[in-house]
Amino acid sequence: MRTSKQQFWINFAAASTGNLFEHYDKALFAFLAPFLAPLFFETSSPITALIYTYAMMPLGLFSRPLGALIFGRIGDRRGRKSALCLTLLGMALTTTLMGCIPTYKTVGWVAPSLLALGRLIQNFFASGETTGGSLLILESCPNERRSFYNGLYGCSTILGILIASFGVTALSFQGSIETTWRMLYWIGGITGAFGLFMRFYAVEGEIAIKPRISILPLLWKYRFQFLMIVFTSGFSYANYYMITSFLNGYLPLIGSITKGEAMQANTYILGFDFLLLPLAGILATRFPKEKLLLFFGGLICVLAIPLYSFLPTAPLMVVMAIRLVFVSFGVGFSVVLAPFYQDLIPAESRYTLIAFGNAIGSQLLGTSACSFSFFLYKQTGWAASPALYLMGLATVAIFSVYLGSRILTSSLSKEKERDAESH
Repeated sequence: MRTSKQQFWINFAAASTGNLFEHYDKALFAFLAPFLAPLFFETSSPITALIYTYAMMPLGLFSRPLGALIFGRIGDRRGRKSALCLTLLGMALTTTLMGCIPTYKTVGWVAPSLLALGRLIQNFFASGETTGGSLLILESCPNERRSFYNGLYGCSTILGILIASFGVTALSFQGSIETTWRMLYWIGGITGAFGLFMRFYAVEGEIAIKPRISILPLLWKYRFQFLMIVFTSGFSYANYYMITSFLNGYLPLIGSITKGEAMQANTYILGFDFLLLPLAGILATRFPKEKLLLFFGGLICVLAIPLYSFLPTAPLMVVMAIRLVFVSFGVGFSVVLAPFYQDLIPAESRYTLIAFGNAIGSQLLGTSACSFSFFLYKQTGWAASPALYLMGLATVAIFSVYLGSRILTSSLSKEKERDAESH
């Protein structure tokens, strides 16, 4: 579906605002966790409170796939706009209410229970955001420009994380974050409401409605494509989490770099990521998507162990350079994923399968990267051992891309043969 230039940018703004809000919300909880821990868990051990608080982060494994199925089906049958309005409305309301949750001092264990419930509901509604937003954009732009606009859309992801980081940092420097943290959630709710208003002006093409197919036959029909989405998205998220989360705690553990230095470097890395995404999108318009996925995935696979081996003795600037290398390769891999998925799945089932595959891959393989990497280091004492997890995922993702390109080529050849026979 092609739209006017003005309408396309309206669609782009409507999708990007929601994507920014989703990642702002997701990053906000992670950044606030050290401050929320003593407020929501009354325990004599600060470490125990932190463990309980961080344990809420993987709760999306339970609610996110369910939300992906529900909103994916709505998006495929009633349109992307309908699903995106529902997801953003739910996220905005839930985020606003999370800013109203009483602390442990007021209601006891009801407080952390409500916080966990809020995380579950947020993940449920957020499951259809990124996928639905990218489809709204990519299905209304020229095919040859999809990778560029996907890179530009990815900037809203990093911008949301940066805004959350800035808000938490500003309040913590003021020394008032324990009493003013609720404002950050309410600001997020207002942002979500603004994005919802913009989405009423989004326009999409008509989607051909086919008879309802239950999810199991649908997954079986596109089982290979679905597994490709799970493995490639899982690898992309794992690489990202290891760069921006895992290394912040791992570097002080194995070397002389402090937590403050690691976090400061992380801020610079996010800024670099923000600037690199549109440039990577331009590069991706000049090369086949499959070749870029194989190239950058292969580089991460080959260089993971050598680069991780340098970390214990490397000075801060060398560590920074290593992290930037992984960021660059990760952006090169991820910037073409959405267009690649779009080519794999037909429009009538695209939202459901991509959202569900992303939910499984990101939550099962992506969010587990940090804890599993620490486990590997604890068991082996080898500084490069976390690279084994990354290498394993990279290998599976590369094979998935290779298989996916073969399937796509085969299906295109069959379509051409059918067209030739019909003429």
